[in-house]
Amino acid sequence: MKQRTEHRPMLMVLPALVAAVALAACGREDDDRTAGQRLDDGIAKMEQKSDQARQETRESMDAMGQKMDRAADKVSADASDASITTKIKTALAGDPKLSALDVKVDTTNGHVTLDGTAPDLAARDRAGSMALATKGVQSVNNRIKVNS
Repeated sequence: MKQRTEHRPMLMVLPALVAAVALAACGREDDDRTAGQRLDDGIAKMEQKSDQARQETRESMDAMGQKMDRAADKVSADASDASITTKIKTALAGDPKLSALDVKVDTTNGHVTLDGTAPDLAARDRAGSMALATKGVQSVNNRIKVNS
């Protein structure tokens, strides 16, 4: 039983020894480098490829992050525009002479366009003023027509 235990460490070293001999045998005949030098060169090339892959991954992640930022900005702007439109329609619905159903409100990047009809010039102007007073509005294009 002792003999088996003594040969066991040798059996564990044997695969590493075979791999080293095979590595040395695989080299070119005209290559004057030792197996260790070839192994070092292989490791250096692998590290270089790893660094290159890491850099490409960083660049790809940066590009993806920028795309996500732009998409988030667009979603935020769309939500803000929808909020502005809702606030203006609510204000118009509260005016006895203006009906939110008669005035179409379109908001793009804070720029509001009003279309529709109003019973008189004062109601038309009031609709434009309400829209302009709404938080987040950059400008108002009042295209409301006065009923004759």
